[in-house]
This record gives sequence, structure tokens and C-alpha cells, in this order.
Amino acid sequence: MNNISLSIAIVAALGLSLAGTASAANNGRLVLNGTLTDITCDINAGTGASAGTNPGDINVDLGNVSFADIGRFADNRLETAAPIQLLVNCTGGASAYDTVDMRFVARQGSGLDNRDQRLLRTTGAADGVGIGMLNASYQLMDLSGNETISADLIQDGAGGATAELNFGAVYVLNGAATNPGNADGFLPFVMDYQ
Repeated sequence: MNNISLSIAIVAALGLSLAGTASAANNGRLVLNGTLTDITCDINAGTGASAGTNPGDINVDLGNVSFADIGRFADNRLETAAPIQLLVNCTGGASAYDTVDMRFVARQGSGLDNRDQRLLRTTGAADGVGIGMLNASYQLMDLSGNETISADLIQDGAGGATAELNFGAVYVLNGAATNPGNADGFLPFVMDYQ
């Protein structure tokens, strides 16, 4: 009986000491910055892409690809790359802007690949592969960095403008053992107007 009550007393004492440390706090502040614009633009699928079922989704079919036809990031094997074109159509407020920059936010999508942080992590049954994004010059981008894809805004003289963003996506080996199956991913992007 004494052993049980002693154990309860020890657990209770540990709980009190842990509760004491849990209330410790650090002070700090958030400094929030931003810019509001009056530009109104739509992003639509062009060549190599199609509209998704949800608003804002754009589908890209990477095809049925053999592991033998892809390489690691440094190999730069791009034969199986899927070209993607996005069409930007601004209907107002665009006269103050010259370019549009698209940046990817992989960490808010399916994430960065665990084996190669430059790639997008895939979901599905396949193993040993990530998805690489190609810039307008058809070079693999480092998705863990700050790279962007840029295009000029072509003004229409009535406050609107258009642009074409051309880039691509390709499967890339990540160094893990390969296993066939679906290799899907989703990659949010943000458009910045300059």
C-alpha cells in the first residue's frame, strides 16, 4: 500500500514540476509587412495543362514513365519532361506592372522530397522518385530555394495585360530504392507582380 501511495506522490510531484516548466515563456513580436494592389488577374491552363475540378487547380499529366528513362538531379535527364504553359490574363490595374513572377511553395503542397530537398515529394505507391520543376530555360529548379519563373506583362492599353509562363515538370530519381506505382504531387504557387 505504501508503494502505491509513494508512486502516486512521485508522479504528482513530477507533474507539478513539469507544469512549472511548461509555463515558462519567451517574449517576441511579429513584424508583418505587405503590399496591396489593384491588379486583377486570372491564371488559366495553356499547352500541357488542363483546368482542375477545384477553382485554382491546374492539372499536369506527367505520363507513364519508366525508371530507366529518368535520372538523378545532377544527371539533368529531361527527355520525359512535361511542358507546362500558364496564361495570365489581367483585366484591370496592370498598367503599373511590367512582369509577373511565379514562385513555388512546396512546403505547403505535398512537401519537399525527404531524400532530395530540391524536389517535390510524391504521394502514391511509387518510391525512389521526386518531381522536379523546370524553369523557362528548361533547367531544374531548387524547390527549397527562392527561384522564380518570370514573364513580361504585355499591356493592352486599357489597364489590362497578358503573359505566358512556360516551364515544365519531370520525374527525378531521389536515390532511394525504386518501386513502381503512382507518383503524384501538388505544388502551390504564388504570383508576384512587379
